[in-house]
Amino acid sequence: MKSPLYLINKRFNTLRKSERRVAEFVQKHLDEAVLLTTQGLANRCETSDATVIRFCRSLGYKTFNEFKTALVPELLHSGESILKGIGEKGEPEKIKETFLHNVHHQIDSTVINLNFDDLKEIARQIIEAKRIIIIGIGGAAGVAYILNDSLSGLGIYSNYINDRSIIQNIIPTLNSSDVIIGISHSGETEEIVSAIKVAHEYGSVTIALTNFSPSPLSNNSKYTLLTSVPNNLLGSFSCQSRISQLTLLELVLIEIKKQLSKASNKNSSQDKHT
Repeated sequence: MKSPLYLINKRFNTLRKSERRVAEFVQKHLDEAVLLTTQGLANRCETSDATVIRFCRSLGYKTFNEFKTALVPELLHSGESILKGIGEKGEPEKIKETFLHNVHHQIDSTVINLNFDDLKEIARQIIEAKRIIIIGIGGAAGVAYILNDSLSGLGIYSNYINDRSIIQNIIPTLNSSDVIIGISHSGETEEIVSAIKVAHEYGSVTIALTNFSPSPLSNNSKYTLLTSVPNNLLGSFSCQSRISQLTLLELVLIEIKKQLSKASNKNSSQDKHT
């Protein structure tokens, strides 16, 4: 698919007047547009949510989130990267300021793009699952371990696996009453993608935690938790992708606790009336 800015330029004259205001704002404020919600962009352009959605669809995007995802590479190519480079040199205060700027924008973008309806359903599926398997390799294994430990704190039993052979062996035992969560920043980790794909075929509830959609991992998952981390200027050793992953998982845990509390209060109320 052509770049979103190319599509805006090509189709500008065919857009409605209100849609043109949205197009002009995106062209002039690319860095801000990727962080706004549908309503936020509509407010900035003095138009409606429906106009923003119609604008996106006129360019060939199904949703505003899909359009924003396509904007990120444009932002990077323009030289106005969401992330500021920290570099190897610099005053301590400047490094702290730049780091906080990076993390702030990264988390903002991740949370803004989150589909809260999916979040609620993911929480419900985890609560009702017979078995919960969390898989990740390398750095993702650490995130899997933290999620496993946090679920235990909520009284939910799960397993995290980071061994390739064990992942391969346990997948054929899954069924429709099980949930499997695959973690891969790239969405292309072969073992994770293969496991999720097979589990999906067995009818298990599959959840992806990744930074890229579409990707092999998201394409084979029923639900996708999507982080929004631009190309990392710090190199492969950076933990920035893990920060966003843990942010999304924290929101999942909050929703799980909320649903568990609601169910507990409901049961207590019923007991009082019996």
